[in-house]
Amino acid sequence: LVLSYGNSAVRFGVRFWQRQSQIRKMSRKIVLCFLVAIAFGCTVGRKLECSEHRETECEISNFTIVESMDLSEWEFPDHPHLAFGTYPHSDDSTYVVTIDKQLADRLQSTEKLEIQNVSLQTMVLWTNLRTLDASHNYFFELIVEQGHNYQLRELNLSYNRFQSIDFVQALPALRTLDLRHNYLESLSFSLFDMATELWKLNLANNRIQTISTDGSLHLPRLATLLLHDNLLSVLDASEWRFSMLHELNVARNRLRYLSMCEVNHSFPHLQTLYMDENRWECGHLNATIRQLHQLGVKAMTYYNKEDEEHCSKSIDEICCY
Repeated sequence: LVLSYGNSAVRFGVRFWQRQSQIRKMSRKIVLCFLVAIAFGCTVGRKLECSEHRETECEISNFTIVESMDLSEWEFPDHPHLAFGTYPHSDDSTYVVTIDKQLADRLQSTEKLEIQNVSLQTMVLWTNLRTLDASHNYFFELIVEQGHNYQLRELNLSYNRFQSIDFVQALPALRTLDLRHNYLESLSFSLFDMATELWKLNLANNRIQTISTDGSLHLPRLATLLLHDNLLSVLDASEWRFSMLHELNVARNRLRYLSMCEVNHSFPHLQTLYMDENRWECGHLNATIRQLHQLGVKAMTYYNKEDEEHCSKSIDEICCY
């Protein structure tokens, strides 16, 4: 039909087709740019808004931060309490793999950060942060700089992949530290030498085989020390001075004996000692339980009662061999 109108009609048809092709290409470019902007905020600024799911926290979700990503165009809320992701509710749209120095500098006004279950691996700490809950991630490196006056007081790193915790030396204001369910195998308690404000330390459910101390360690406020579910065969507390310790949990380890001289000397105000599911020698356990009773310390079981078939003898419901 177009050819019947002559050459002019043919030229018009060609120009029309070329124009439509250009429009389609431009549309594809616009759509691609829009998608890239949504995913990475690379060419247009992106202002992150607080959701209405929480009353006091500023919750931010449905965004992605990966390594080597330019965040200069992003605008983060100026809020003292940020929450990245929707934990404990499921969230498949939020990923914060790293918080680098660029982002840490932009979050200086944030004093409390919740960043759970977002695949976090590494993070640069900033001085004004007082509370950090980064549990349930792939977190293995918390980056600190010596000489900075960090104010961090509450730190939850449970359910992560830490193999070392040298960063503790730079955090003298710590009051609570939760390291449950990590990959720790050996630990020097001398790392806590400056943490004189620490009152609760949870190291349960790791792979700790040895705990060492370089010289005397005095933690005057430590009230709770949780070491259950590890691989300890010896607990050397001879250099510890935890004068306010009330609760000690060593359940489910490989301990055969416990020095009551060390217990009396290192933990003079101990009230509760969880001891079950170890490898206690019966004669020693009997003497230990008797001395604990004399000191007013309760020897307790932390887990359910041992199956009778697997425990032929017990003292105060604590299995021995």
